[in-house]
Amino acid sequence: MLKHVQEAEQIEQTPYEALRSGLIWGRWKSGERLMPPHLKKEFGCTGSALREALIRLSGEGFVEANTNFGFRACVQSENAFRQAAHLRLILECEAATLSVQNGDFDWEMLLNASHNKLNYIENQMLKSDDIGPYIQRWSMQDWEFHHALLSACGSELLMRAYQDSYDKFRMYAVSKISNFGFSGKITIGEHKAIYEAAISKNVPATIKALKDHLVLYQDDNRSNQPMPSKKTMPTKQHL
Repeated sequence: MLKHVQEAEQIEQTPYEALRSGLIWGRWKSGERLMPPHLKKEFGCTGSALREALIRLSGEGFVEANTNFGFRACVQSENAFRQAAHLRLILECEAATLSVQNGDFDWEMLLNASHNKLNYIENQMLKSDDIGPYIQRWSMQDWEFHHALLSACGSELLMRAYQDSYDKFRMYAVSKISNFGFSGKITIGEHKAIYEAAISKNVPATIKALKDHLVLYQDDNRSNQPMPSKKTMPTKQHL
């Protein structure tokens, strides 16, 4: 199974795409230096193409530029995560409301297919003693599912804003939270609840399922807030 997962990720990407996706699924951790000689060799690109990608990612808040030390993965703070979590929740609930109301049969098929793929990879992770090799694929399938859910909202601007908040949220969660933010049966059950509510065209139930999915855990108890307290980070969290 792992061989097929890894082979599936060997797709051609631009330096920008490869760096951005790697930062989101945790290949480069918070504050880690990005070494141009290694990256140029890996991506088979020129120095100018790599620098262009790094500058673009710097402008988007994924990497930081330092005069003396070059580029490094953005140092992820609790405050930045709080902002991304809050914005993601607001945008996802708004887009989901519109999407569930507007979604047609093609949208239902897309949502069903994306949930099946996400459910499959999560069950493989549940059975594995080491989920690390699955994280890139899981991150891709999680995005595909949430994107499918919102795809009928009818607003490209809303979707672009959502993707930015989603990516910042995932970048922190995968890098900083135990088990890369995967909480086993809890995560699987929450994704199932979102899917079943949305496919039934039940807007209130969909919003409730999303809020349940995006709140945080602290001392094994669900918080009534979609973000950690300002003083402490939760000891347990899921995506």
